[in-house]
Amino acid sequence: MKILFACGTDDGKTLTDEHFGSASFYMIFSMDGDSGKIEFVKRMENTSPEERMHGDPQKAKYLSQMLKDIPVLVAFTMGPNITRMRKRFVPVISRVREIESALEILPRYREEIIKEMEKPEGEDRRIIYLK
Repeated sequence: MKILFACGTDDGKTLTDEHFGSASFYMIFSMDGDSGKIEFVKRMENTSPEERMHGDPQKAKYLSQMLKDIPVLVAFTMGPNITRMRKRFVPVISRVREIESALEILPRYREEIIKEMEKPEGEDRRIIYLK
């Protein structure tokens, strides 16, 4: 099983200081569910509209559509839209800012991530904290 995940970043090296939805772009990676091996897939520009208000539901809807095939979202911080995004995605909060360091830790959590991915759409997924 391949697990796709998006890391929100502004520089390609660190997770953004801003909320996940405000990242300049997303680094998309694939992790093998059995071995934990991670490979870079692509860079995806964040073309979502500016928020009209904090926690704008339109922004969450746009991001959900844009990232619809990527079930796991990795960030240093997430905003109020996390409550909406948890119904469709597995949110992962990293305690480290460097993407490379987060990628070293992430495979240890693959069983938890898979368990959350298996929940039906519409059911809240648990936030996973990388330590």
